[in-house]
Amino acid sequence: MGDATSYFPPATGVRIAWALTGKFPDSEGSKLSAVYAEAALKDIELQAKNDPTEFKYVIGAKGMIFSSLRNLDTIYKGRELNFAENEKLRSVYLDTIKENIDFGNKAKDFLKSLPTMTIGSAGGVTLAHVLGIKGNVLLGLGFLLAALGYLVNILIVRLMRKRTQKLYIREDYDRDLYYDQYITRIIMTLTSLYLDLNRLHENVFAKPYSDGREIGEIVESILSGIKPTYCKYVQKHMDQKKITPELWPMCETGEKEAVKYCRYWE
Repeated sequence: MGDATSYFPPATGVRIAWALTGKFPDSEGSKLSAVYAEAALKDIELQAKNDPTEFKYVIGAKGMIFSSLRNLDTIYKGRELNFAENEKLRSVYLDTIKENIDFGNKAKDFLKSLPTMTIGSAGGVTLAHVLGIKGNVLLGLGFLLAALGYLVNILIVRLMRKRTQKLYIREDYDRDLYYDQYITRIIMTLTSLYLDLNRLHENVFAKPYSDGREIGEIVESILSGIKPTYCKYVQKHMDQKKITPELWPMCETGEKEAVKYCRYWE
């Protein structure tokens, strides 16, 4: 019996737990990483069978990993539910925008046809006839109302286009917030798992495992590449309504370009 595991350091257990979450998304690449992780876990268990102390530790660690995996699954499902609700709200708002554009088209057609619109049911009398408008005046009025209808439609379409752009920016921002919350919960769960594995290691081997790294450094290395990169001022500037479609890519991808090109960089 050694004073430390030879097969299953706590950091390895955390990496395997994270890799096993690859079975959650509907993605072949992610599922493949989970398959490899399960195979690695079985291989470690098989090797540890020759040493009763190692085997006791590995079996206990395996149970902790799958217990943690249930928590990770709940966190993932919560994130997907948030994303689905965000998408549903966007769909409702887009329907409203479409209705406003349809209203603009109808307003244009209504104004264009106003002089020749039939009123009442007796003899098909038009509005222009009732008002005594005819000849060049009627023609000019027709052009004027057609132009007015076109202008109303253009203004509504432009307004709705801006609202659509703002909607997509807001949706991206909300998804980033949900994702940031997801990563925070993942960090907490993996940190807790590492501590549990190290306590188990201390119980079995009479001392905690150490490879010279801090817990935060270990978890950070495992999650490297998936953390959000948006600018630290994005929440402040979003609340102040300063973010435009042109600025949003810099806000979302980090500070390197924002420092150089964003006029609101502080």
